[in-house]
Amino acid sequence: MVNSIIEGLDQYFRKCPLLKDGVFRVDTMGPEPIEYELETGMTTPVIRTYLDGSSVRQYMFNFNSREYFSMDRFQMIQNSTFYEHFCNWVEEQSFLENLPEMPEGCEAQALTVLTPGFMLDTTMINARYQVQLQLQYFKEAPKKE
Repeated sequence: MVNSIIEGLDQYFRKCPLLKDGVFRVDTMGPEPIEYELETGMTTPVIRTYLDGSSVRQYMFNFNSREYFSMDRFQMIQNSTFYEHFCNWVEEQSFLENLPEMPEGCEAQALTVLTPGFMLDTTMINARYQVQLQLQYFKEAPKKE
């Protein structure tokens, strides 16, 4: 059992077979490739609240990476291909209901790619890429004491 949503996401994405050897972080990224990062996002968490106090919620986050960059088109095709395959992997896992483990009282319902991988910034040495994602989940009503 995980203690938080970000812990469940961290464990989930570390199992992605597409990730190359590299550092995996949460809410921070170093300057050297290859690194991966889960970056927590901002949003209104509650989508729908039921009469009993339970709710359907969303957790917005970004999957980022720092990749090698060059003017060589083969390198750039390789970077873009990684993100195309990564987004396909996320969609397939969600369809198969292979979703992140959640903290007690929560159940993951869907993992959705909101934006495909795109280059966020670049130097002549490396580039930062990002995919925006949404985890939709059900949260039980608070227990009355």
